[in-house]
Amino acid sequence: MIIWLNGTHGVGKTTTAALVQQLIPDSRVFDAEKVGETLMDVNPGLPETDNFQNWPPWRSLVVETAHRILDYTGGTLVMPMTVLIEPYWREISQGLASHGIPVRHFVLHADQETLRKRIQNDGSSWFVGN
Repeated sequence: MIIWLNGTHGVGKTTTAALVQQLIPDSRVFDAEKVGETLMDVNPGLPETDNFQNWPPWRSLVVETAHRILDYTGGTLVMPMTVLIEPYWREISQGLASHGIPVRHFVLHADQETLRKRIQNDGSSWFVGN
């Protein structure tokens, strides 16, 4: 099974994933962002994009990697990953379903003030906001 934790940057996906992993025996955290980081290291680079999720290989590799991990280890994967583009989510969830992997999808939420504080204090340079 996969427990997918979705939500905007700063909502607490990584923290929640670690807590959920502690509660579920035989579970592992798999951060699909690492797949994107690997693709960003391809040289020469893949076509220019502002989001590695736009690369079709990212979506299929996330599915295949999760499938292979579960096939190898069994148990539960806890995946903290923002996917906000509906067709991308459908592609990933349908790919997982084709392997017979049930997915429990949760969207985390925090109020705007909390998100702003977390984002401004996390050291990221990409956020520019008021």
